[in-house]
Amino acid sequence: MRPDPGSITPLQAHRYDKERFLSLKGDRAVYAVFSTIGEREADLVNRKIALLSGELDGCLDGIFLSHRRRNPRHGDLTESRALEAWNGTVILPAHDTKVPDMGDERGKGADMRRALYRINRHHRRGKSEDRIVIVFLDADVVTEYFGTHFVLGLAGPVLEGYDFAKAGFHRAMGRVKKFVAQPLFSAISHPKLDLLRELSYPLSGEAAGTLAFFNGVNFWQMYGVETGIDVDSCMGGCRIADVNLGHYDHQHHDDPAIQAMAFGVIRTYLTRLMEHGILELKDGARISDLFAATSIDRHGSRERIEVPLDEIRYRPLRSVLETEGKEEGDEDLDGTGG
Repeated sequence: MRPDPGSITPLQAHRYDKERFLSLKGDRAVYAVFSTIGEREADLVNRKIALLSGELDGCLDGIFLSHRRRNPRHGDLTESRALEAWNGTVILPAHDTKVPDMGDERGKGADMRRALYRINRHHRRGKSEDRIVIVFLDADVVTEYFGTHFVLGLAGPVLEGYDFAKAGFHRAMGRVKKFVAQPLFSAISHPKLDLLRELSYPLSGEAAGTLAFFNGVNFWQMYGVETGIDVDSCMGGCRIADVNLGHYDHQHHDDPAIQAMAFGVIRTYLTRLMEHGILELKDGARISDLFAATSIDRHGSRERIEVPLDEIRYRPLRSVLETEGKEEGDEDLDGTGG
């Protein structure tokens, strides 16, 4: 039965074994996309790609590595290890992918959008955007928790009729989720935004949707990308699956990085509420682009932190593709490009 629009359904990843997955898939394409920067996650990516390519024959139509090199002029260890794991891996180089409405700005969300642009332009293989399922996977998940259920459990609901599938899991830390995102999403009640409270892990980087879904949402440049997509999916009345992947962990960040992430989540959320007309600031108030804080260090000295974090919100990618299609006669948007 097709899920209701504007709803979130809790699901278990093990609901979708390989047999059921293939029965749902038909002639649709399923692509897994890992996002990496530099060489830190080279070995992790190698083991994950080897696992997926070896065990999901017939389920996956492509594995992509959206990668940003530290030195753009030379290939690096992450790329070579990905190709060692499976020589069919497609490298999507973030450092030299040109998108018409983007500059050379860095950020996880920016590079995810660049990867989607490349897939739209060169890897459609004649399929419409609603016949392709994209599974985004974080590269730094500890391998003992990673398995084929990350792909089957997330892409499966999309094949079954959900617009968007979001990963949930149990992990020991999750500081930004527990102490920032979930309290923040509970602070303002709204008929559509209340759905955010039902997401068990709203900041997870593991998610799936049709290419049509991802082409239709706003991507944020850095830390706000997950929050922005969550808000767009809830406000847009999407059919959302909250998929329990079980236990999970990845490499942990230090406190300054956690503070930056928290600031990005809060800033994105408040900005989107203002853009939707839900929230209004008065008396000269505005959303700040600067994370600023004062603290006392362990030596008793006062220290001041100021970090510029003005993320770009990109318009839905579909508008870029449609403009290019009109200019170029859609020659590459049908998947015939190389």
